[in-house]
Amino acid sequence: MRLTIAGDSHGKYMIAVLEGIPAGLKIDEEIIRRELFRRRNCYGRGKRMSMEEDAFEIVSGVWGGITTGAPVTILVPNKAGNPVKDVRSVPRPGHIDYAAFVKYKLPDLNVYVERSSARWTVALTAAGALLKSLLREFNIDVLGFVTRLGNVEAKNIPDNFEELRRKRDESAVFCPDPEATEGMISEIDRAKEEGNTLGGKVKVIARGVPAGIGSYSDLFKKLDSKIGSLFFAIPAVKGVVIGSEEMWYGFDYLDEFELEDGRIKRRTNNLGGIEGGITNGEDVWVNVFVKPIPTTGKPLNSVDLKTMEPAKTPYVRSDVTAVPPASVVCEAALTVVISDALLEHLGDGNIDDLKRRFENENLPRWDDGFWKEYDR
Repeated sequence: MRLTIAGDSHGKYMIAVLEGIPAGLKIDEEIIRRELFRRRNCYGRGKRMSMEEDAFEIVSGVWGGITTGAPVTILVPNKAGNPVKDVRSVPRPGHIDYAAFVKYKLPDLNVYVERSSARWTVALTAAGALLKSLLREFNIDVLGFVTRLGNVEAKNIPDNFEELRRKRDESAVFCPDPEATEGMISEIDRAKEEGNTLGGKVKVIARGVPAGIGSYSDLFKKLDSKIGSLFFAIPAVKGVVIGSEEMWYGFDYLDEFELEDGRIKRRTNNLGGIEGGITNGEDVWVNVFVKPIPTTGKPLNSVDLKTMEPAKTPYVRSDVTAVPPASVVCEAALTVVISDALLEHLGDGNIDDLKRRFENENLPRWDDGFWKEYDR
């Protein structure tokens, strides 16, 4: 499967193109609407999100609500225009402004925002939401939520997946800990008053992923390589840890095997469901570190590239924090990665053929008879 995202932040559309989607898959557009709404409507969002509607349109690859096997194209119109009308020559620390100017040499920093703005994640969210219809066919579910915002960290996260989803959805910042939610809202209010911005952490869980998805043949087909590649493309993501962040001692960290009703299980899941680039049958856990937004309400020290004199950064329309919407975007990203690896494993013909292959797969027995000449 291949995902391409195009469009300018203040252009006519953001565009997602998915190639390699199997034919015969029924697309639930309500899931796409719901995920785009969640990304747009959370506490800490700025003025732009009140301007956007994110009313998407699928313009190819789907006929009568069913995929055809052709590339699927999703268009999301942009409603908001660029609030900066003049040439901008003062770069913001933490944004692409200066680095992109050095590389591309176009004398207006507004140009670089069009691609590097987080607005493009609306297309990633739409693509991931569409692929939820694919993963549902294989009983795979992906859920993202906020675990830290500023100095507030969630302590009471439910173990039950459905309770986790319910409490996440009840939170204005998508944190499943109600007490932490209150603290995070206060953090946002304080940061907004100070002209500051907030970073934090997000966790994404993929439940129901079978063992054997991924590869060690090609280093970049390893599932953790795929996760790193897409997650680090998301604006504001500065760190990704698969599994537990506590990995100092082997006795505490390594997931020991056990048998449960004749099936192989793990006593813990510190490795986050991936070993050697291949899923091991446990839930896939991804922890994501999100930096503060670079546009602060209080000006920061910079340099005017036109005059080469000291200058203060301008305020450009912005959120207080990207962490709650990042939980939605990262959920979409893990959905894309799991879908990609699953289709590599099963093929991309008709969805019913893929499901038959999936259901007929069994864990291998040691004496299945393969490689009989191997005898030691």
